[in-house]
Amino acid sequence: MNTKQQKQGDASTTTERLLDTAERLFAESGYDGVGMRALAQEAGVNLGATTYHYGSKEKLYIEASIRRFHPLVAERVDLLQRAEKTSKGKPLSVETIVDCLVRPPFMTVLAHPYFIALLSRNLFMPPPFMQESLLKEFASINEPFVAAFAHTLPELPLEVLQLRVGFSSSVLFMSSNKLSQAPMRSKPALCEAVLKEMVVFISAGIRADRAALDADLQALVLRWPH
Repeated sequence: MNTKQQKQGDASTTTERLLDTAERLFAESGYDGVGMRALAQEAGVNLGATTYHYGSKEKLYIEASIRRFHPLVAERVDLLQRAEKTSKGKPLSVETIVDCLVRPPFMTVLAHPYFIALLSRNLFMPPPFMQESLLKEFASINEPFVAAFAHTLPELPLEVLQLRVGFSSSVLFMSSNKLSQAPMRSKPALCEAVLKEMVVFISAGIRADRAALDADLQALVLRWPH
């Protein structure tokens, strides 16, 4: 390994330690409860390295909050696209679509329990500067899945499917938040069994007969992330 490669490796290691530590500390104590000096000390790096890599506490917080979000969103879409390619234009089963929707975030939470804790803080009591980032990250993330459900369940109006996919995300979020604290994370077979039960549960709600949508409910659907 040459000197340049070694420096790049050292920088990567430093940023990973900073992000892992930031994710844990911000999840435990919130943005205001963590100082940069204490964070650097906990990560085993000097304070100057923290400033060098991220510039500010705010930028470090944003990066720690979204870094696992991007890969899992991409993986969800990739799973769905592969399933659609295999189906050769035929509608996918509801269960297949739901599995693509929930598997990546479910597994990410089990592997990185502080991720869901930090996400919880950002959803329910975010620092003011996170509002724009959250809107950007959550905008239209479920559109490919709504489209897939519409292909499979053409009898259901699009706004109903949008609302139900939003409900599905809430089920996933609340269940994952609870499961991330459980010892099951070290038991792959049990994790898979729980995931399958979640898929069955959500699928039943997605395909259920619809209730009539009045104007107020339709207006709510338009504001729901999809």
